[in-house]
Amino acid sequence: MTRASPFPAALRVVQIVDCAGAADGAHLDATLSAGVTAVWLRDPAATGRRLYEAAGSLLLRCRRLDAALLVGDRVDVALAVGADGVQLGQRSVPVARVRPWYRGWIGASCHHAAEVASAVEGGADHVVLSPVFGVPDKGAALGVEGLRALLGVTRVPAVALGGVEPGTVGLLRDLGLAGVAVIRALRDAADPVAAARTLATVTPG
Repeated sequence: MTRASPFPAALRVVQIVDCAGAADGAHLDATLSAGVTAVWLRDPAATGRRLYEAAGSLLLRCRRLDAALLVGDRVDVALAVGADGVQLGQRSVPVARVRPWYRGWIGASCHHAAEVASAVEGGADHVVLSPVFGVPDKGAALGVEGLRALLGVTRVPAVALGGVEPGTVGLLRDLGLAGVAVIRALRDAADPVAAARTLATVTPG
């Protein structure tokens, strides 16, 4: 029997990890148990083999804790391990080239309206909009109003990324987001369990 898609509900709190983060089972078990609903494996520098091994391990953990798994950029790895979906960036294969043959969930990372339009027209199931708040080396921040403007032209579920943390996520209430995606807010948190619980509480359910 084919597993029903956990999306879009699984977009509520997305934890982004690289291969090293994927190996920290205790940390992931804690955050997944505290409110993280999906893990996005993103490691552009990793080899295909390392991504495959990390994704396979993550999938087992996500299945056990009722979370979803997205593999960044590599549709082949997502297919090989049976991940729930892929997250395509601007340097990835375009959504329109993947949608005709890939049956999983497709997310697209976008920074402005033209990218959102292209992703949606190509068949993306959701978009990740970034950077919302200031992030080093990621260009000008959208801010709440910039994010609101992008949401106004988005016809699929949208996730906010970039500088989102327990202290700022409250600013994103009532915008119509499907959820938030974070790296440092959980990776570097003194208390990742408390951070995950806060993120899960203030984002849409």
